[in-house]
Amino acid sequence: MSFTGLRSIVLCLGLLAVPALAADMSTAPYLAAAPEKPTLLQMLASALKPKSAHPAVPEYRPRLRQAAAKRRPKASAPIVTEEPVASPTTVGAAVAAPAQLSEVELAAKGLELFNDASLSGGGKASCATCHFSTGHTNNKTYVGLDVVADGDPNGRNTPTLWGVGERAVFGWAGQAPTLEDSIRGIIVNRMKGPEPSPETLAALVAYVRTLNYPANWQVKEDGTPREDASAAVRRGYELYIGDGGCGTCHQLPSFDKKSKDDIGTGGKFKVPTLHAAASTAPYFHDGRTASLRDAVKLMWEFYAKKMETRLPTEAELDDLTAYVGAL
Repeated sequence: MSFTGLRSIVLCLGLLAVPALAADMSTAPYLAAAPEKPTLLQMLASALKPKSAHPAVPEYRPRLRQAAAKRRPKASAPIVTEEPVASPTTVGAAVAAPAQLSEVELAAKGLELFNDASLSGGGKASCATCHFSTGHTNNKTYVGLDVVADGDPNGRNTPTLWGVGERAVFGWAGQAPTLEDSIRGIIVNRMKGPEPSPETLAALVAYVRTLNYPANWQVKEDGTPREDASAAVRRGYELYIGDGGCGTCHQLPSFDKKSKDDIGTGGKFKVPTLHAAASTAPYFHDGRTASLRDAVKLMWEFYAKKMETRLPTEAELDDLTAYVGAL
């Protein structure tokens, strides 16, 4: 290259450096003094150098890292990162017991189970098959789940569940000391169903305990006639607690008793309640008597024979039946 060409290049570089030097002088009062002033070639190289796509790390980042480093455990102890604990997954059964249900909620669950045929073997029947959803009797006599003729010696008449919470023992044989035992026995032995869970029994018990007797305008809650009761009902009450002897076993106000008695019908059986008797035909454990009047007559005759007392007149039977039918 000739000297003239080299001179031209240096002159061009000098002209390019003038704006940079001017900018440097204009910003000098605001910049910290550099330890060494860069050369012209260094300034040109810096201006022509491509800018990084990543911003420079702020000066405060190293300070944060240093603070974090001070809080770290020693190198000998591994650093464990705690992961959030996942909620347990329920498969087949609840991980924790469900929240305690109120009595109303438990009874509502019991009503569902009362109508659930899966409680029986093969899904053949539910509690409501024999008692309706209201808990009252369907007025049929059964051997197991098979309907038989009323009076069958092996049959068991379906009782009402109204007022069942007031009773002392349960079942025609009086074999169940608690309501839970009675319901379990019906499910397992008669309905041939699987063993019910405690939760199922609790719900069913809660429901049937809500089933109360319908009120009768002629009789008070304690079983005594109201002042405006019919004359027949008031006379029948006097016979009930007097010559008829009914109150000996069907004791007020529950109109049953805990013990079993043999009244000549094939063994000892639990004394049933007489509440709602007018709508629970047929009567006795095997359903042998179709009418309430015939049941009252049979019982008075049994009592008269046992106690060696008089038999009733037809009018007395009518009055006593009127009172029992009002319970």
